[in-house]
Amino acid sequence: MVCLLLIMFALVFNIATSNGSNCPNPQWIEQSLEKIYVPGAAIIVVNATHVLYEQAVGHKSLSPREPIDIDKSIFSLASISKTFIGIAVMQLVEQELVDLDTDINQYLSEPQRRIFHPRYPSHSITLRKLLSHSASISINRQEEDTFFKSGDEAFNESLADMCFKYVNPNTSNWLPKPPGSVSLYSNQGSSLAALVVERIAKMSYSDYVEQKILKPIGIDITKTGVRLSDFENINDLVKSYAYAPNVVYFENYHRAMSQLNITQISDNFPTWLHISPFSLSGYPAGLWRMSARALSVYLRMFLNNGSSILRSQSIAEIRTVVGGGVIPLYNQWPASNTTIQRRLEYALSWYWVTASNGDRYFGHAGELPGMAHVMLVNKNNIGVIILSNADTNAPIDLTQEIWKTYENIYVSFFQCFDSDSIHASAFRAKGDLFGLFTAIALLFRFVIA
Repeated sequence: MVCLLLIMFALVFNIATSNGSNCPNPQWIEQSLEKIYVPGAAIIVVNATHVLYEQAVGHKSLSPREPIDIDKSIFSLASISKTFIGIAVMQLVEQELVDLDTDINQYLSEPQRRIFHPRYPSHSITLRKLLSHSASISINRQEEDTFFKSGDEAFNESLADMCFKYVNPNTSNWLPKPPGSVSLYSNQGSSLAALVVERIAKMSYSDYVEQKILKPIGIDITKTGVRLSDFENINDLVKSYAYAPNVVYFENYHRAMSQLNITQISDNFPTWLHISPFSLSGYPAGLWRMSARALSVYLRMFLNNGSSILRSQSIAEIRTVVGGGVIPLYNQWPASNTTIQRRLEYALSWYWVTASNGDRYFGHAGELPGMAHVMLVNKNNIGVIILSNADTNAPIDLTQEIWKTYENIYVSFFQCFDSDSIHASAFRAKGDLFGLFTAIALLFRFVIA
């Protein structure tokens, strides 16, 4: 009996310590993030039924220093927020309340504020075009920067007023191409789709997401929200930071976002800039807040083909590249670096991205001042989430390094869990193995006694 227990113990130990050469080392992850000036990050890997791996790195606050907590640290999700819009729209499609290819004016019911392309009024703006960024809405970066407001000030303007102000035929915020003929990433187009949800559901979009998406899959909606006032303890929010190597960087950042409260952690450079909590007009496109744990529950719903809130056919529709991959990406700034954009294929509020190694993944990334995230799934139904309070918006040559490092991390996880099911089991079972070790130890003590 004692020999049998020793053999079991040895086998379990071997599985637990043999993660394989393809599996990332936690220390390597920490060092990689430190090199690119990431204050803190939460990393979770899941499949449809289990959390396979999780790691908290660094700090949610640098002053005072407080560590990232997978369960409690609340991140602003940035553009990962857009994925909720696609889920919400498909729920309404299933209920036959909306159609993806119907003119959205039919749902907005605003005869005095109709939305159409001024040069192509006969080309309808539809939900499918909005969700796939092919409605020919252009980017006005100067105007978009004004959408960031200190505290909850952005919510003084309604979602409807923001949408009708930015996306209307009397503005110049349109591409010189018919809707449906080209694609260009649009925050305002996504927010307009969320406004359709709001009008059809006859409830605020934020309430809809909490009541119809998050709560039914078991997420505690008292720990999610969009407004700062939605949270009982604001100290749970992860602080936003940007690395400033010199005073010129600080001045440029402050000039670009003068409406926000940006302060130096120390008087000497290099230093960190702290970006005080802010809000965003058009919040559905970029301001949902929740923990990495909560987001992992949401992603597992998706990996479960919609679980209890969406049919598998709707998940398949969300995954389908709109236009069959033949709608070209429009480059509004030909001289700019569009490497990342060229690797994207838009589906319904989610997209396909091709990594440097040629593998394709499905999901969404996101960035805000002081936040940079990735949420992707692969062909084998493995999902990787990386949430961080790093900055990729500022005028410093760190942006490409940050995204490349994140790619190295998520690709290594996909390779790890694709290469060997035993390795995957070992990663997943770190908590289970601890319990098994304990049980064997207790049994061993009982037999010896």
